[in-house]
Amino acid sequence: MLSYAQTSIVICLSVAGALLLVMVLNRLWPIQNRKLLNDVTGWQLGVLGTTYGVILGFMLYTVWEGFRAAQIDADLEATSMLNVYRVAGGLPSPQKERIRELARRYESVVVKEEWPAMQHQQEDRPTTAVLGEMWQVLETAKPETAIVTNSIDHIQYAMSDLAERRNMREHQRSDQMPSLLWVLLVLGGGATIVSSCLLGNDKKWLHYCQVGALTFVVATALSAIADLARPYEGAVAVQPGSFVLALKAMESQEKH
Repeated sequence: MLSYAQTSIVICLSVAGALLLVMVLNRLWPIQNRKLLNDVTGWQLGVLGTTYGVILGFMLYTVWEGFRAAQIDADLEATSMLNVYRVAGGLPSPQKERIRELARRYESVVVKEEWPAMQHQQEDRPTTAVLGEMWQVLETAKPETAIVTNSIDHIQYAMSDLAERRNMREHQRSDQMPSLLWVLLVLGGGATIVSSCLLGNDKKWLHYCQVGALTFVVATALSAIADLARPYEGAVAVQPGSFVLALKAMESQEKH
């Protein structure tokens, strides 16, 4: 994905290209001749612009909701492992120490290994081995007392919820917008901008401002959609802050 600087360059180039198109049209197709078509094409441009605006707004809302869902799922995943760490206090030794050690390793591996891999669209799942080992340790715990039995039940529930959140994170990482939607968004944006360039306006500076503003909005919205559609990549990405805080909470509790 593009950085803020690269995205800004793309937007500026898009605006410059649209303004250049208006300049070329003014030279090859006089404004007075184009004004004759305003009554015919003006309402069509209105319909096209409104339709495209609705599609663009809907897609922007959809990817934003997906981005927020990815952030919430990441927070809940980190919280689930923190719950496992805390509830493990009711387990007998050595299971208690081993589960807590694996919980700290899980949070650390997510921050140091899995998150950088996701930012580069690479599949790296070292936490799978950590979870498998946690289940094996939990199976060795004998429910000899009510406290131990209750702790095992709560840990199993928390780990099941954690595994579900983790799978959702992997799905959000690999999920992509269908190519058909991108074709619709890009071609629709191009058609809307070109249609606005074809209008005739005696005040050239006003026409340039209108085309430039429209191109800026369309290019910025498309860039935002492209960035938010990949919640773990790009300039705007979900951060592993909840995992860092959970790890700090574990280490703090361990010291006490």
